[in-house]
Amino acid sequence: MIRLITLIIIIASFLMPSILNAEENLSGKMVKQTIKVFSHENISAVPLINEKKVFPNCKNDLSISPTLGSWKTVTVECKGKLPWKIIVRNKLNHTQSDKKTNDNNEVKNSSYQASFKEIKVAAITRSIRRGDVITPSDVIEISIPENKATDIFPNSQDLIGRRAKTTIRAMKPIYSRQLEPNFMICEDMPVTIIHNSSHVSVQMEGIALEEGQYGDWISVKNIKSGRIILAKVIDEKKVSI
Repeated sequence: MIRLITLIIIIASFLMPSILNAEENLSGKMVKQTIKVFSHENISAVPLINEKKVFPNCKNDLSISPTLGSWKTVTVECKGKLPWKIIVRNKLNHTQSDKKTNDNNEVKNSSYQASFKEIKVAAITRSIRRGDVITPSDVIEISIPENKATDIFPNSQDLIGRRAKTTIRAMKPIYSRQLEPNFMICEDMPVTIIHNSSHVSVQMEGIALEEGQYGDWISVKNIKSGRIILAKVIDEKKVSI
């Protein structure tokens, strides 16, 4: 028993730096400002992103690039040990069309030449209107390029029972923003904090400080240490750091 307790303490001490790093994060306001700086010379636009949204800290500089050569949407990517990527729409200046400079065309050409692996994502077999509920007979899986798989549902079963927030077309990827919120985790709910490394997996008890859907990053309090960390919603009452 003493050996087991000692082993747990040793593992926890090795994991502590990783948990501390998870506390550092980027606000939506910071990401928005970064996008504006990168796109300023290419186009006059306002990034449509929630400034209160929280993203994981990026040890390296954020990579900002136009999506398929167009600054109407930009790809924000963090590369490193804990990579993440989001796609943000830009609100263009009404006096200015979408500008494509030689540099943009170079990016566009390289994007088209790149070969992206296709993955399965959730879709529906019929178009539905706002307020309609998705049934088991509606769901299907379709293939899309991996680089476009952002804010989508990888498992078609996760759509069953969800209510449409807007009109959704058949045989197209379904995005979380198209559905009424279905929070897997609610504020003040007890959750399991999971930390996986190459050698061990550790689970800790925590309390959610905000509600979150699948894939959202939310603030969670570690009950044992009292620390507030940023964690990703991965399942009912489960988050990952």
